[in-house]
Amino acid sequence: MALTKRGWNNVLIFSCMGMIIIFNLMGGKLIENAEGDITSVLPEQSMILTLDNPDFSIERLGTNWRVTPSDRLSIDAAQAIINKWLAMQGEMTFLPGSDEQGYRVAIWVAGDELPRRYWVQPKSGLITDIIRQKTWRVSPVLLAELE
Repeated sequence: MALTKRGWNNVLIFSCMGMIIIFNLMGGKLIENAEGDITSVLPEQSMILTLDNPDFSIERLGTNWRVTPSDRLSIDAAQAIINKWLAMQGEMTFLPGSDEQGYRVAIWVAGDELPRRYWVQPKSGLITDIIRQKTWRVSPVLLAELE
């Protein structure tokens, strides 16, 4: 099958348009997952309804908090932990998680149907979103304050 000069021009034009469309559709995903970017672990303007840590659980009751077991944390300490999770930012990384033992945290955010599940490795300074497969490098000192 032989194409005329006009036919080849059309092939080039449509292939260039196809590439432009692909790059426009993929552009947001490439920028969103860029390694080295400092991003929030939780979405901006999040409202935490429940935070389940292996040692305790914090639930929102109106404007107050309920901590279970109640002898583990004071209400002020629970509020401080919630505020640290809301403000937590880290550097996006594509490194695989280390072999370090960690713990799982489930956070129910208002507006989400399912909880966000994180694997926290305090000594390595890594937080991994188990479902979305995103990893943040965070200060180990900050992660130690969440326990």
